[in-house]
Amino acid sequence: MIPVPDPTDLAPALDRLRRLVLCETPSYAPDALAAGLALMRAELAADGLAVAPDTADLAAAGAVRATYDRGGTLDGPPILILGHLDTVHPVGELAANPWRIDGDRAFGPGILDMKGGIVLALEALRRAGPHLTRPVEILITSDEEIGSPRSRGLIEARAKAAACILVPEPARDNGGLVVGRHAILRFALSASGRPAHAGRDPARGDSAIHRLARAVVALEGRSVPGASLSVGVIGGGLWVNCVPERAAAEMLCVAADDARRDEILRIVAGEADDRLAIDLASERPLWRTGPGDRALYGAAQAIAAELGIAVSPEVSGGGSDGNFTGALGRPTLDGLGPCGAGLHAHDEHLDLASLGPRIALMANLLARVGDLPTSD
Repeated sequence: MIPVPDPTDLAPALDRLRRLVLCETPSYAPDALAAGLALMRAELAADGLAVAPDTADLAAAGAVRATYDRGGTLDGPPILILGHLDTVHPVGELAANPWRIDGDRAFGPGILDMKGGIVLALEALRRAGPHLTRPVEILITSDEEIGSPRSRGLIEARAKAAACILVPEPARDNGGLVVGRHAILRFALSASGRPAHAGRDPARGDSAIHRLARAVVALEGRSVPGASLSVGVIGGGLWVNCVPERAAAEMLCVAADDARRDEILRIVAGEADDRLAIDLASERPLWRTGPGDRALYGAAQAIAAELGIAVSPEVSGGGSDGNFTGALGRPTLDGLGPCGAGLHAHDEHLDLASLGPRIALMANLLARVGDLPTSD
């Protein structure tokens, strides 16, 4: 059994966490992401991992890939660890939520989702290294928060070649581990209108903003448990003195099962008309818990019991890249990251007391997963 590290032994991990948090990496900032990925390559190399060259497929995916095989002594399908470096926080968010440790909490943009998970995974791998029976591959992407449009193909390809997939996304609020996730659908809404002078002849116009606003109220009003619709981005018009001809929005929908997904599609289709186009922009598929997922959770549960950690199997309404691997039927366990709160908010923070136990949980899982039945 790899023991829970003493908090004093985690100073290097916290220093790494500080470096990652201070390197702001919003999904829509290419230069910031490039700097973050360069930092990630340096961090992986410092831990002795073989960092893959920045090939065309990695560059297109905006990803970094590295492998640990204990000097070539480990072979077979690897354990794949999935992480993402991008955050929802714009450059400058550090001014509102600066890196700091306040009591038993560490603060900063993206610290929980999921830079803390990346640091946790690397520390777990370092401790598990002498005990591994399979190689470990780490794939860090930079577009997860926007639905993984660039990296999905690479994620699925690497998952098909892996024995299993571990995802250190944040733990559930109760410390639970994730064995399934709801489907996540992203829609693009585009409204059209008829322009006119807003001061002199407003009645001659037909406002695209008004049409879009009515749609937002109608769509969000159809949300029910297990099928939510939420508009998070909206814009329209060019001049305040002109009835707007164009308006657009983005909507995120979460479906707990196939029936609710079908219901969302019916709701969306029913709202669209000749003035409002609604297109499915991307989708994270429904991840139904399978036997491989249950086997991974069973191993984690046994380890947690030995360590004195409480865990539970949870199905999450939030999406992750685990949606893709779980939907492929590849054994996947998600939510292995640290505990905390304030996801995507100005007070995002990580509970430091959870870091050591969760490192030990993942380290022992890495060491034992080679003995689990897989489909390789």
